[in-house]
Order: sequence, then structure tokens, then C-alpha cells
Amino acid sequence: MKHLFTLILVTISIQAWSIKASVDFIRYSNVDQQYLEVNYRIFANSLYVADVISANEVLSTIVIYKEDEVVNFQKNMLVSGLEEFTKDLLDVRRFILSPGDYKVVVELEDQKGPKHIFKIEKQVTISHKNLMLMSDIMLVSAIEQSDQESPIARNGVYMEILPYSYFGKDIDVLTSYVEVYGLQDSEKYYCSYEIIEGFEVDAGEVEVIKFKRLDSREIKAYLLKLEITDIVSGNYHFAVKLYNDKKEIIDSKIVNFVRVNPKADINQLSKRSDKIGNSFVKDIDVDSLDYFLKALAPIVHEPRRSLLDVLLENDNTIAKRRFIHDYWKETSGVGAEGAMAAYMKIARAVDHNFFNGTSYGFDTDMGYVFLRYGKPDDAMVVDNELSAFPYQIWRYNKVLSTGENNVKFLFYAPSLSHRDYRLLHSTCRLENQNRSWEAELYKKNPEEIVGNPSEVRTTNDGFTRRARDLWNDF
Repeated sequence: MKHLFTLILVTISIQAWSIKASVDFIRYSNVDQQYLEVNYRIFANSLYVADVISANEVLSTIVIYKEDEVVNFQKNMLVSGLEEFTKDLLDVRRFILSPGDYKVVVELEDQKGPKHIFKIEKQVTISHKNLMLMSDIMLVSAIEQSDQESPIARNGVYMEILPYSYFGKDIDVLTSYVEVYGLQDSEKYYCSYEIIEGFEVDAGEVEVIKFKRLDSREIKAYLLKLEITDIVSGNYHFAVKLYNDKKEIIDSKIVNFVRVNPKADINQLSKRSDKIGNSFVKDIDVDSLDYFLKALAPIVHEPRRSLLDVLLENDNTIAKRRFIHDYWKETSGVGAEGAMAAYMKIARAVDHNFFNGTSYGFDTDMGYVFLRYGKPDDAMVVDNELSAFPYQIWRYNKVLSTGENNVKFLFYAPSLSHRDYRLLHSTCRLENQNRSWEAELYKKNPEEIVGNPSEVRTTNDGFTRRARDLWNDF
């Protein structure tokens, strides 16, 4: 890979059970006015699931402010069919706006189970119509011809926006939609569209570029496509530039995106010309490469994690050795060899201490948490509650990677084996958070469980049901 990068997702309100959604704000124009399109996808797997199948319901509220005054407001309910409760909810809302600066606030609230809300705010500027020759760019994830009335369709084409501007390993073509406005019949126009390394502020080399002649019409829609099979994982931006017949740029738009492409990354690792034959990874036995890679899994983030998973599925020893080398050089610099040795000493100890008979110790939930977040500041083992499976509570005063304080993890052993503890609940925002963890922990006594399937389920208080008090006080 060319460089480390961070996957940029939309900013959401930090809330323990927040639903997950991808929201995009795109500006368009018609003959007389400009309008803003709020395009969003709510992920079905983040919505509350009851024990019985029921339709998903999400209340959408969009408020638009101009200088602290509400200038537009929409509230609507998104409902899935009973047979479609596993499908994501998609919607598009359009607002005609006069020139000026606006703040757009979107709130999405799950109507099933306990209240939890997704919230995002966006600053949007609407320019004068004669200054807008091109719309913003929509990155498209699915497209088909359609004659059905739908807010997702434009100009007879059904298009789903690409969530989070994220091109995963299964996508080989970048597809975009853009509109061009008010070109004069007396002149000739064309556009370039290209993929450039880095986000807009970190512009690097051009990876792919194409050109297209444009028609002179009041409004003209274009689908622009580029092959991305050979684009390695990283941050990029897609740029569309509009030229007149004098080759002058008269308008341009860009959109940032993230590419994850393990196959291209492996090819790059295999073909690189730099030598690592005498480096600190030279003494790793071929048979130990997978062990080193699996030990890294808890601390490796995207896109490296996807690449690591693919590496473990093939026999490319050169790429595996380069992956290990590059990770420690990029994270520890001149101290890479010592950092790797120190980490592997801990990883081997974790493997020994948390080995469950079938998996490496660092593949277990407890081993994963230990390597990812370090040794807990305190731990409690409870294996004498007759009503509960054996469980442990780990507490961290501070988790540096997330900036959170007083973070807790609850592990339990549903198989009753003390070598098979699984993560049941955590307050860490990057890990599993189970609102009904008490009901799961004490499900050997279902008559003590409080709440119906559409609620957060707890248990009655009792001498043999202490987990809630221990969790709160620990």
C-alpha cells in the first residue's frame, strides 16, 4: 500500500446504541432554481431486532437553518415491509433553496425498542444560479433503468448512492453521476474526469484520467465510469473538470473516496523493487509467517485488516513478509525491530494464557481485547452465581485509541468452559454493545427475565443475580 490512511465516515452523534446511516448532501439545479438533495441509507442491521419479525420504522427529521432561523423542515416515517425487514432503508429528500449559507441537521430515530438517534449536521452553501455550471458528484453503488416513480430515480435511472464513499474489494468500477447546466450552442465543451491520489488537501499523482465531449443543452446528465481494478488501497479523490473550447477550466467538482483493494495491494507488495532480504523480518520462518500475521490482527485496522485476511488465504510469502515489515516500519520507524519483538513476546503470552483448545489465544475474544487495548486496570471473575453463566468484568481507566474513560468489557462462558469466554457487552464504542446482556447472561432462568421482545430486557433483582450491581459499581 502507498500509505496508511484513515477511513473517513460521516460524523454521528456518539451514543452507545446509535443506529448507523450514510448521509450525503448534493447540490443540483433545474431551469430556474437550485436545490439540495439529502440522500441517505439506514443500515437494517443497526436497527433494533425483536424476537418476532416486524417491520422496521425510522422517523426522519430534517431541519434547515439560515442564520439560526428555520427556513425549511421535513419529518417523515420510513417503513420497511415485513418481508424486507433485513433490507436497508433508503430515501432522498429535496429542498429548493435561495443563494446563501445554510446549516442542515438530519436526525434519524429508530421507532422500535429503546430510543436511539443518529444525528449529523452539515454546512451547505448555495451559489447564484449563473455561477453553477455543474452539480456536485454522486458516487453510485447500484444503477438500473427504471420507469417507476421513486425518489431514488433520476431521469429514468434508478441510482443508489455509494455509502460512505467507500469502494470495497468487490467493486471494480467507479460509477459517478453529474449534471451540467446552461452550455451555449455556439461553443464546444468537454470534461475530464480523473482519480487522484490523496484527499483534496493531499493531492498526489493522477491514477486514471479520461475525457468526454459534452452536449450543449439546458440540463444534461452524465454517467462517468472509471476502472479501479488496479487502484491500491488508500485515500483518493474523483475530480470532474469542465472546459470550454479555449481549454480553460470553467467549473470543477471533486469528491473524496476510500478504496480497499487487497488483491492490488498484494500485487504491489510482490512487485516492489526495494529489498528487505537483510531486514528484521528475514529470520521469520516461512511456517511462522501466518502466526505473525494472525497475532497482528487485533491491532491492525482497515484497509490493512482486509489485506491481512486475504494474505492468510494464499501462499505469497514475499507479500506476507513485506506486510509485516511495512507495518512495523510505518508504526515504529527506526525502532521497528524492537517493537515487533516486544509485541510478539506479549502475543505469545496471550496465545498461551487464552488458548481455548481450538484457536490461538489471540483469536479468542479475551485475547483480542487484551492485545488491542492492553492489560485491564482491574478484572473481576464471577463463577459462583447459580443463575448465571461464569462471567468476567474487565475495566480500563482510559482507552487511548478511542479517548474513552472508564471502559468496561463483560465476558461470559455459555459453554461453562473457563477457556471459552466470549465478549457479551462493552461500553467501548468500537466493540459489541448488547442492550439485553443481562437476559443473555441469566437465560438459564427465563422466568426471571423482565421485558418483552421489543424492549431492552433485564432481570429481577436477587441475591443470585448480582451482575448489574457489580457492573455499575466496578
